[in-house]
Amino acid sequence: MSSISLTKQTEMKIYWKRLLWSTFVLLYTMLFFYNCLRPYPNWTIAYIYTMSLIIWLTVEYYRKRLFFQSGIIPYQLYRWYFRALVALFFYSSFVIGLSTIIWWHRFKINLYPFIPIIGLVIFIFSIYIRERSKLLSNELSALSKFYLSIALLSISIALGYGSWFLLIYTLVIGLPLLFWGYNYEKRIVIEYQAFIQKKKVDKKKYNKLWKDFIAHKTKTS
Repeated sequence: MSSISLTKQTEMKIYWKRLLWSTFVLLYTMLFFYNCLRPYPNWTIAYIYTMSLIIWLTVEYYRKRLFFQSGIIPYQLYRWYFRALVALFFYSSFVIGLSTIIWWHRFKINLYPFIPIIGLVIFIFSIYIRERSKLLSNELSALSKFYLSIALLSISIALGYGSWFLLIYTLVIGLPLLFWGYNYEKRIVIEYQAFIQKKKVDKKKYNKLWKDFIAHKTKTS
């Protein structure tokens, strides 16, 4: 089974508006979080982690990717409430992590700098797994790798900011939410694979096959 691809790009295209906006955001956040975190003790690794996360998110924004969706299935098949819940989880995690450095010192894991460094390493490893998942030819394997990378990213935020409260929040709320998303996408991919096996058409016509599949699901639902 060949890897699902919704779009094929044959040439590099520069999105100037996104590039300018991304550059502005990076420069602004570098200054903002420096001034925000610098007055507090043990701020250096938290600042490095914050900027690493923002740089990666900016790159994903420039590439027109929603970082917590695999992109293996068409965006029309993603449930809006799942997107809302996952976005709420991730952005609240970011706020909780920063608040641990600034206000909620009682929630800090007192193993500085080891825990934040481990968080930074896990973050880098999660990005590596994410990029490697795009090279896999099997959709289900790519999907499992992708969600593993997002789970590791979630844990890395808690460790990067050294917050035991955020770690519990991730284990109790974040990981079950991601597991729900993984199971949903996995079911869609399995249904799609079964659907195209019955189609006597060129399997490389990804967009048409997905449109046919969506139409089929609409009729049968």
